[in-house]
Amino acid sequence: MKQRIISSIIGLGILFVVLMFFDTMLLNVALSVISVMALYELLHATGCTKNKLFSILVSAFAAAVPFFSVQLFTRNLMLICYLYVLALFSLLLATHNKLHIDQVAMGFTFSLLVPFSLTIFVYLRDRDGAVLGAFYALIILGSAWLSDTGAYFAGRTFGKHKLAPYISPKKTVEGAVGGLLFAEVTVSLVAFLYSLAVGALGSPIAINYKALLLVVPVLSLVSILGDLSASIIKRQYHVKDFGSIMPGHGGVMDRFDSALMVGPMVFLICMHLPLAQLLH
Repeated sequence: MKQRIISSIIGLGILFVVLMFFDTMLLNVALSVISVMALYELLHATGCTKNKLFSILVSAFAAAVPFFSVQLFTRNLMLICYLYVLALFSLLLATHNKLHIDQVAMGFTFSLLVPFSLTIFVYLRDRDGAVLGAFYALIILGSAWLSDTGAYFAGRTFGKHKLAPYISPKKTVEGAVGGLLFAEVTVSLVAFLYSLAVGALGSPIAINYKALLLVVPVLSLVSILGDLSASIIKRQYHVKDFGSIMPGHGGVMDRFDSALMVGPMVFLICMHLPLAQLLH
C-alpha cells in the first residue's frame, strides 16, 4: 500500500506538470512517450519483442501518432499509414521464419489502439481549447482512476460476488458498484475544484453537472471494460503485471488500460453533449 501511495503521488505530480503545459507540444511529447512505453509492455507480454526491427517499427509509428494533428503529418496521413502497412508486410516476408502473422496483427492493433486512444487528449485540446481540453482530460483520468480506487476499497470491504472470476478474480460486483458511486462524487468534486482554479486564473467555465452525473456512470462501466480487456491479455499470456515501472501499480499499461477506453467515449459524448463551456 505504501508503494502504491508513493507512486500515485509521483504520478499526480507529473500529471500536474503536463496540465500546466497542456497548450504546448509537451502534451504531445508526453503522450508519445507513454504510448511507446505502454506498447512495449504489451509487445513484451505477448512475446512480440523478439524481432527487434519489428519492435522498432511499431514503436516508431506509435511515437508519431500524437503528432498527427500537426499540419505536416495531417497532409500526408494516408501516405504515412500506407507506408507503415507496407513496411510491416515487407518485414513479415523478409523474416517469415521468425516473425509470424499473428505477431504482426497484434503489433499493428496495439500500435493503433494505444496511441490513438491517448491522442484523444490532443484532439480535445485542439477542438475545445486548452482550458476545456484539460477539463475533459481530468474527467477521463478521474473516471478511470477514481472508479478503480473506489472499486478497490469497496471490494475489500464489501466484496462477495465475483465480477469476472477467471479474468480478474479479485474484482467483485460490490466493488464495481462502489467504484461507480465513488467516481460520481469525486469526479464532480474534481470538476468543481478545477472550475474554481481556472476561474481564479481568469478563464471561468460553467459545468453541466446534470450531464456530468449522467455520463460518469457510463464512463465508469467503460473503464471496467478497459481494465478487464487488459486483464484477459495478461491472463492468456500468464503475466501478473505488464511492467514494474510504477511500484504498487505495475507498468504504464496497468495504469492506463481503463483510460484507453474512456478517452474516446468522452470525445464522442462531448460532440453532442458538452460537459462544460467557457464563460466569456
